Amino acid sequence: MKIFTAESVLSSHAVLGEGACWFPNEQRLYWVDILRCEVHRFNPVTGVDDMRRTPCHVTMVQPTTRGDLILATRDGLARMDFESGDFVFLCDPEADLPGNRFNDGKPDPRGRLFAGSLSYDGSDKKGNLWRIEPDLSWVKLISDAGNSNGLGWSPDEKIFYWTDTKTGCVFAFDYDIETGDIRNRRVAVEVERTEGRPDGLTVDEEGFLWTALWAGGAVARWNPSTGQMVAKVKCPAVNATCPTFGGENLDTLYFTTAQKGRDEAEASLEPEAGDLFAAKVGVRGLAGFAFAG
Repeated sequence: MKIFTAESVLSSHAVLGEGACWFPNEQRLYWVDILRCEVHRFNPVTGVDDMRRTPCHVTMVQPTTRGDLILATRDGLARMDFESGDFVFLCDPEADLPGNRFNDGKPDPRGRLFAGSLSYDGSDKKGNLWRIEPDLSWVKLISDAGNSNGLGWSPDEKIFYWTDTKTGCVFAFDYDIETGDIRNRRVAVEVERTEGRPDGLTVDEEGFLWTALWAGGAVARWNPSTGQMVAKVKCPAVNATCPTFGGENLDTLYFTTAQKGRDEAEASLEPEAGDLFAAKVGVRGLAGFAFAG
């Protein structure tokens, strides 16, 4: 198994860094600090990190075909113009679930948004996974999730991957690109408790999965056909949260980390906890998609 070591590229000291997403047109990395209600934009060439605040906890940032941002938040989905800071709520599929918040999400190859939720109190089986169409209608794809987390698609766009952190598993589904439907759920990766809990996820050009390991101090690469870990990127922060590939050639693995998980949790004593990390891992990632709404 290959072992890599990541270096801090931004001393952000995020309370709960998450949502790393590379914007190729800008050559910048967007990410969020959930508990500080912040959306960040990092330029790896200059080292400059710009920030905008949101009115509530923000958990995901992704591009849209309009050129602005789609956000997942405590109170549903929102749109933001980063330059002006203009922010508007769009819809909330979980308006009847005030104890929940949205968590990770990504647009699919046709511009639909897949986004999941979790319970603030950490309860099992209160989370869901939703598909939000460009017209802002929605469909529930998965219910009774513990913690809907990292997701992605295979290079041939025939398989959808979805993480439920509570179960320690990344699941694979057959994916219909025409309808956005998923079926035939099975376990692709099961993470041993000693390795941490699977958090955010990204897929490389070879179809392997990269999963951040909460409480594991690393990002791991997995063969989804066998469930075997084949590489690990270590970092000096125990709570790794969300990986993405970036750089001009999509050959740098970036990932966020956290100081702590919830308001009542103890802050980490690690000096680089909450920083943004990067590593060269010898493989390129896949370009992401934009929300068409």
